[in-house]
Amino acid sequence: MKMKRIISLLMAAVLTAGLAAGCGKDGGDGKKDGEVSAKGRYVEEEIPLPEGAGEAVGILNQDGGLLLYTRNENGYHSYLYENESWTDSGDLPWMTDAHNRLGLPVDHIYSGKDGGIYGMAIPASDDVPYGQHIIKDAGDGTALDCTPAPCLEVGEEGWTDLIVDMAVLKDGTMVLVEMDDMVSFYQNDKKISEITEIPPIVSDHQSVMGVSDERMAIFGKDRKSVDFYNPENQEKTESVEVKQELEESMIVPGESGIWYLVNPKGIQRITEKGSIVETVMDGTGMLLGMDSAYLTSFLYGNDSEFYGLYNISGGGEKLMRYQYDEDVKAVRDKTLSVYGLYENQTVTQAIYTFQNIHPEVKVDYRTAAGDEETPASDTIRTLNAELLNGSGADILILDGLPVDSYMEKGILTDLSDLADRLSEKGVLRNIVGNTVKLDGKTYAVPARVSLPIIFGDDTKVNACQNPEAFHAYLEQNPGERLFGTTTHELAGMTLFHTFYKELMNEKGGLDEKKLSQFLNDWMKLCEVQNTRGIEEEFGSDIWSQMHTRFSSGLGLKNDPVMIEEIGGLISSMVPYVLAREDGRTPESLKQFYIPQVIAGINASSGQQELAEEFIECLFDESVQKGDNSDGFPVLGSALSYQAEYVETPEALNLCGTTGATNPETGEDVRIEAAYPSKDEVNQLIQIIEGLNVPFVEDSMVSDTVLMEMENCYSGKQTADETAKAICQKIDTYLAE
Repeated sequence: MKMKRIISLLMAAVLTAGLAAGCGKDGGDGKKDGEVSAKGRYVEEEIPLPEGAGEAVGILNQDGGLLLYTRNENGYHSYLYENESWTDSGDLPWMTDAHNRLGLPVDHIYSGKDGGIYGMAIPASDDVPYGQHIIKDAGDGTALDCTPAPCLEVGEEGWTDLIVDMAVLKDGTMVLVEMDDMVSFYQNDKKISEITEIPPIVSDHQSVMGVSDERMAIFGKDRKSVDFYNPENQEKTESVEVKQELEESMIVPGESGIWYLVNPKGIQRITEKGSIVETVMDGTGMLLGMDSAYLTSFLYGNDSEFYGLYNISGGGEKLMRYQYDEDVKAVRDKTLSVYGLYENQTVTQAIYTFQNIHPEVKVDYRTAAGDEETPASDTIRTLNAELLNGSGADILILDGLPVDSYMEKGILTDLSDLADRLSEKGVLRNIVGNTVKLDGKTYAVPARVSLPIIFGDDTKVNACQNPEAFHAYLEQNPGERLFGTTTHELAGMTLFHTFYKELMNEKGGLDEKKLSQFLNDWMKLCEVQNTRGIEEEFGSDIWSQMHTRFSSGLGLKNDPVMIEEIGGLISSMVPYVLAREDGRTPESLKQFYIPQVIAGINASSGQQELAEEFIECLFDESVQKGDNSDGFPVLGSALSYQAEYVETPEALNLCGTTGATNPETGEDVRIEAAYPSKDEVNQLIQIIEGLNVPFVEDSMVSDTVLMEMENCYSGKQTADETAKAICQKIDTYLAE
């Protein structure tokens, strides 16, 4: 089956505010360029798309206006936007011909420096090998497939080249970014040169470069720099450090020598010489920062305006304009602060919704670490001290923080009334009203929920229910594996979290004797599983890369039993494929649910009502429908929509791939996975609606256990010594 999009699946600060007054504009109050003005900043404004235009394909600059390309059942069409209105520019017969005659529907469009318009298309029929084709107007209203011949050769997997980005230079040289992490230059069907210093490619449509009349800009291999090349000889001329991840970025040319980086953080202006790196617009509260809005085209227009075309998860497109408004206050009247350990897209989407309601309020969203980093324990201790002293952010995203301690010490506001209102609006009571409670009161509400699932051989599934069953299994089945290909961290931390409640003592800490027995059993399992041999190939730090609490193995199709945390439809893809192949149905692990995006209000905040309004935005249907891989929706209507969504054309046209070589067998394992079926999602929804055991992780406890388990695994201390060290450290931490 051919898929429109392929994604790679794993089993597992603003730069400089020197452009706050605009790009070389006077702030409107007599201040000179470069000075911060009391008024003036870039604002985001939606431009309604032409009524009945169909699906938006792309946008291009044309003679001072904006040209929109669309398609519907009748073919391709164009509209010109100028003077604040749309004009019908007529049909695009060559694009329609590409679809009807060649079976190549154009999905993306590009403006070549040679004056031509090019389209990128994927075959609509299984009869044509999968792979991108480059299309242009043949000059007589028909389409010409101008893909370089070497790119159309069919490889061992049955595909032609996967082209993820493209450009055409003044002399007609075609520049193609390919899935093999390479930029290739083609003339007359021959490759003339290549550039290999580019970041890893993870999607079949990924922006990697931009082209101006004089230069090519390509993201550096470190994903934190931009390399500039002379397009005539492909020689690198400059490399500019931008000090931010560029994986989700686009780069577009502006004025001569000026380029703009566009990503969820906003718009940054850089020069080819690297002398200026400054923020034009903060992306906080903008559609630009929403994970459910996929940026397909971005242009620099006239008078320092920008245009962005977005594909919205769940259906539809939006066209946004970014322009400098000298009458808007540069600094909003109020500030509402939000703090969490990790960056989170649901929070970002809620900020967008909230700012539309309260444009006068600036939402200051700060995190201890990015979404791929781990906060240091000192960071959490510093936060705890701030909160105990009556300071800290207005809203706390409590994932990974000591929630129980915060409730007991009076740090959190009672949100019982808010929880009741949310339940009346259709939010799952079993999740929202059952998670962060003390003495019958609710002190925080989760906006998402993940759940660990389990499937496999019944005997081995039963061995994962409690420490006693695990111990008995090892005693009765010496030398027999429990999991598939795994590491000591994956097996150990997954089982520790599974048995966490049984390993606790009455004071909320860990029982040293029970913990010692568990560690001894875990070490026996590691020997049986040959984890040291596996780690020679894969390394032993996979756990920290996965950002999960439950993942029993690498998913290489050899799992007697598998435990996996799923946090949305995308993360459900591979586990459901593996379960189907084994003739199994994923089930809930011990009725656990993992509350995600747990929002509470600092009792010391002076903006209680405003903070409650923000939390309610986390449960807005537009926010809840997004699949951000941070959990399933907890709003009933949005959760039910998941089963409908997997049957939409957008969902049916997406698949994921994962795979690796099994170090024990030498077998190359490749898994292609689409969304679970509607029936499977409905079964999953029923499970979620019945979950009743919250698993709220204190990251300090987990980090302590992991660190000491490493000492045990490496032989630095015995299981008894490890259990004692863990219990002492956790008791001290809880006492603090």
